[in-house]
Amino acid sequence: MTPSSADLRSFLAQVRSARPSDLLEVAREVDPNHETAAILAVLEARQRSPILYFHRVRGCEWPLVTNVCGSLGRLALGLGCGLKEVAARYADAAHRPIAPVVVEQGSVHEVVLEHDAVDLHRFPALRYHEDDAPQPYLTAAIVVARDPDDGVTNLSYHRLMIASRNTTGIYIEPGRHLDGIVAKHAARGTDVPVAVVLGTHPAWSLGALYSGPAATDEYDVIGGMLGAPLPVVRCHHDPALRVPASAEFVLEGRIAVGERMDEGPFGEFTGFGTGRTHTPVLHVERMCHRAQPIVQDIVSGHLEHLMLSMPALEHRALRDAKAAAPGVVKVALVAPLTVVVALRKHDDEEPARIADALLRDVYGKIVIVVDDDVEPTDLARVLGAVALSCQPHEQLRVVQGLRGTPLDPSCPDDRGQGSKLAIDATRPLRPRRAVTRNRIPQAVLDRIDVAELLGKK
Repeated sequence: MTPSSADLRSFLAQVRSARPSDLLEVAREVDPNHETAAILAVLEARQRSPILYFHRVRGCEWPLVTNVCGSLGRLALGLGCGLKEVAARYADAAHRPIAPVVVEQGSVHEVVLEHDAVDLHRFPALRYHEDDAPQPYLTAAIVVARDPDDGVTNLSYHRLMIASRNTTGIYIEPGRHLDGIVAKHAARGTDVPVAVVLGTHPAWSLGALYSGPAATDEYDVIGGMLGAPLPVVRCHHDPALRVPASAEFVLEGRIAVGERMDEGPFGEFTGFGTGRTHTPVLHVERMCHRAQPIVQDIVSGHLEHLMLSMPALEHRALRDAKAAAPGVVKVALVAPLTVVVALRKHDDEEPARIADALLRDVYGKIVIVVDDDVEPTDLARVLGAVALSCQPHEQLRVVQGLRGTPLDPSCPDDRGQGSKLAIDATRPLRPRRAVTRNRIPQAVLDRIDVAELLGKK
């Protein structure tokens, strides 16, 4: 497989060859109403997270694949790197972008349906949780739009609630790039031309989740991930929009400015649903797909949903934390909306500067800064630092009135405004009293012969 030929099918073939236990093919018919999600949940409870390939889905003519990016090992496989190199590979792609290449033909155009032939009810009627809306969802949808001011392409994931054969509700979080693009079109009184991409290679998915300046074209980041330009084709209804040439599906249409519909409830990555929302309406005017296409799905709130966004969120947090304090050595997202930062501290004000930088992010709600000898993924060590290095009246700070995410179930309304928490769990550079860490002399440790003690000599 060459980088330019990387797509969902080539990745599934790669997994079959390199990690066969990571792909579970289900031949019997499954019900899209809760059962596909239940199968994944039962496997996760048994510490398994394979790709699930459902050959027969009730009410649908196409096979369904889910949990494609549900393990760090598969993300590493898709990026062509080791497990411990995923973060560095992601950062390198962001720093070494490669622009896409436009091609005339793509396999995504093997079947083209327009106008009355478009029927979104051909997709599996997927529902995940008991309290979700009765309408089915497309959850692995990458939405492609262009900024009307500078023409930069934006890629972003959005849940789509299928409302009719050619319309969906589209949930757009306040403050996201697509939200800004929609606002600019609204000011002009024009609808937003968009394309929706379904069925993608992990590198495409990771690139679409990149969060940097609005002037960054995520297709360039995807090229950096692949190490080669991504082949793209132009859309028919708006040739300025480009989509991956070998995607499984592309839906072309427009977000209608000024038109909204009730959407949800829907259980999100936090593990909670946050009630019904009032979202923009996406009108689908053209549906393209490969011959015998594969529908891709992400089961909301499960491992893939969290795993897929991890590299992008940690990259952004590390970038922003290092900008605030160059001694930052590592960041870790240890729970939803919670980041732990390990810092080689140079002054006692740095933890506050780091927290201020990270709490400005809508997905930053709790920031804990620890010393660099604390592994941020080790929650016992982190909580030990909070208990033993922190005086709460001095090093714990509640900040009110910051924008968060409406997907946080504790937010009082759908604007996402609320309070956030900063914890400085670092030791002061000048302790108020003599404190020493318990240590056994290294020379004595080196003399201990474990084999002799256990009688193996």
